[in-house]
Amino acid sequence: MPPPVPVVLISEMFPPKVGGTAVLYDNLYRRLGLPVTVVTEPLAGQPPGYAYVHATIGSTLRGVREPGALSQHIRLARALRRLRPAVVHCGRLLPEGIPAMLAAATARLPFMPWVHGEEINSALQSREHTLLLRLVLRRARLLVASSGNGRAVLETLGVHRDKVRVVYPGVEAFRFATARPIRRADGPIILTVGRLQRRKGHDLILQALPDVLRRHPSLHHVIVGEGEERPRLEALARELGIAASVTFVGEVPQNELPGYFAGCDVFVMPNRVDNGDFEGFGIVFLEAAAAGRPVIGGRSGGVPEAVEEGQTGLLVGGTDAAELARGLDVLLSDEQRRRRMGEAGRLRVEQRFTWEASAAGLRAAHLEAAGAQV
Repeated sequence: MPPPVPVVLISEMFPPKVGGTAVLYDNLYRRLGLPVTVVTEPLAGQPPGYAYVHATIGSTLRGVREPGALSQHIRLARALRRLRPAVVHCGRLLPEGIPAMLAAATARLPFMPWVHGEEINSALQSREHTLLLRLVLRRARLLVASSGNGRAVLETLGVHRDKVRVVYPGVEAFRFATARPIRRADGPIILTVGRLQRRKGHDLILQALPDVLRRHPSLHHVIVGEGEERPRLEALARELGIAASVTFVGEVPQNELPGYFAGCDVFVMPNRVDNGDFEGFGIVFLEAAAAGRPVIGGRSGGVPEAVEEGQTGLLVGGTDAAELARGLDVLLSDEQRRRRMGEAGRLRVEQRFTWEASAAGLRAAHLEAAGAQV
């Protein structure tokens, strides 16, 4: 029998998949200071430095009652038992928490799911998923929330705060502070980075732009990211007559992102709650701050923890285009304020949101879940 491994992370969201969650896990687990085995889907371009066990996580399979879903969860549980980790780390409560819970029941393996918050509301839309969610929450050794908001959501479900450890995302501040700017226009640039989803508020920016362009006619909006909303957003830009002032870049490699942040004047993502879906934290706000750029975010989810309102940026409701237009005008009209907020954001990131500090928090939670001395 192979020797046990210290850490197993089971997660569908892991590089080369794109998104804040994948960035979070890669940056934290490579700094954990312990050997890590990642159970994830077989994809080309996975980062070095980990051992891999390839398996289909199957987030689209509903619950456990369907034969395909149940057999898949059982296979994953067997794989976890063979690895015999000190702790199983789950990328989400569902579906990753289900095989971890089965392994815990049959081999007494402690497991520790990540909680971002938005996945809970999604699970609560289904009676079966709600039952599974509550079982996973009850049987997990510890829970790791990526924001205080995530912990607050758990408390509404009756989880005691003593069972939750908050581990914030971090940023490699130097990469963003020293990046060579990538500019897509000669005038002022507002930037949005993120998957094109309704909760991100891309459409609200487009709706605000005609008013902003009247006062700042050379303004250009650069949108980095892909997603199901792109056709609708492109059509909206044409309908509003602002297509010439908007560039859809699509996905870009991670090593190019710092240049886009460095090349903008204001970062904006007016996130909102959409059918229970919300922004868990928003690493992009920290990345913009690390580049010394002021930000505008939505006053929902974990974003108020990423943006210090009035100091590193502005917060808006996420549903009022006129409110967003006023916020953009305030920042675009005042270079000194932009510079002041950008510097405050950079300093805050350097002091509070490093990957090293976050990894230390995760390691402490891991040792606690394993029953070791922290």
